[in-house]
Amino acid sequence: MVWRVHACWSFIVLVFAGGFLIVGPWWALRGVPAMALLLVAIGLWFDLAVLANLIEWAPAWVRRAAVRLAVASHLIVGGWGVVEWWRPIDPAWTPLAGSADWSDPLLVFSQVDGFVVQSGSGRVRAWTGDDWRDLGEPPGGRAWEFLAAPDGALWTAPTGVARLDRRDPVTGQWRSIGRPAGQLESLAVGGGEILATVDGALHRLDMAKGTWSKEQLSGRVEGITVGGGTALALGESWWSREGAGEWAGRAAPEEIARFYGAVGGGWRYAWHSGIWSSDLHVAPPGRSFEPRTPPAPDLRVLVPDPDDGARVIAGSWGQGVWGSDDGGATWTALGLKRVQVRTLAVDWRRGVVCAASSNTIWDRGVFCRELPHGQPSGGSEAAAATGTP
Repeated sequence: MVWRVHACWSFIVLVFAGGFLIVGPWWALRGVPAMALLLVAIGLWFDLAVLANLIEWAPAWVRRAAVRLAVASHLIVGGWGVVEWWRPIDPAWTPLAGSADWSDPLLVFSQVDGFVVQSGSGRVRAWTGDDWRDLGEPPGGRAWEFLAAPDGALWTAPTGVARLDRRDPVTGQWRSIGRPAGQLESLAVGGGEILATVDGALHRLDMAKGTWSKEQLSGRVEGITVGGGTALALGESWWSREGAGEWAGRAAPEEIARFYGAVGGGWRYAWHSGIWSSDLHVAPPGRSFEPRTPPAPDLRVLVPDPDDGARVIAGSWGQGVWGSDDGGATWTALGLKRVQVRTLAVDWRRGVVCAASSNTIWDRGVFCRELPHGQPSGGSEAAAATGTP
């Protein structure tokens, strides 16, 4: 009886500790080779100091085989990790000077200030072409959401308070405005309006009147996004609105009820991010959502062209940046593997994309490159978007 209890406990420890230390390095190698090496070091210690004792109830040949297989696995991952870690980050992407010093930057594109970042410290900076220009710090500091409006204004949603901070594109001054109280789940900035989901309800700020109103949508709303004159709300159903028209709701397939959304040029995108796999659904103009094959296992952000929504850029967790000209039916690899892309910003008129790494230790920074596929958009509006909080 004691032997069975001991064996059962050993199995539980193997599942939670040994399993993580065997699978974890391979998982990390997909995107963070430095993390893979750290897990390898811990795993080797586990192999040589713990594993054999943990299964002492097993025959000697089983213990030896288990240790040898575990060590071999870790040595293979370790060697692979060393090669990947020392390999230069994709030379097609230019790291912007000084950005490697920031943790978890949030990136947007403003028509007034160009590519703009809010770093982990809360400071906001705009890229001038060879250096960063300080745009100050919003009153609320580090943002929960960081967005650029079509008029070039910058908006942040500080954590823990029911307010938004706005930087005027003309005066450069920051000021705060109130928002509906409750848990802010999503924020979108359009022309003359702000849309926010708070505690499952959608609220709208009319910028001209300065007043908030609650949108009457039938069901809980989880996320909201605006771009190119289209608004998309995702939740228990999904709702779409063109321009200043009425919301049109449809029953949501169960699989997109809690997805993230992006819109542009009448196209609507909904995706879900996962460690091992992602899901992507696309709704072309006038049609409902259809499943698409994501370009990478862990999709984190999508940025459609606001004028031609079939053009879209996607960023992933360590699996690179991808582009599509046909609404996600096919994808072209744009490189930048090993960087954990949380936010993307695109200057569609010039054909330039920048990606910000969400890493807090390795391969940090903001990286930019020209778009090699298609032609720069001739429209008047540029896009920026952020992905998972």
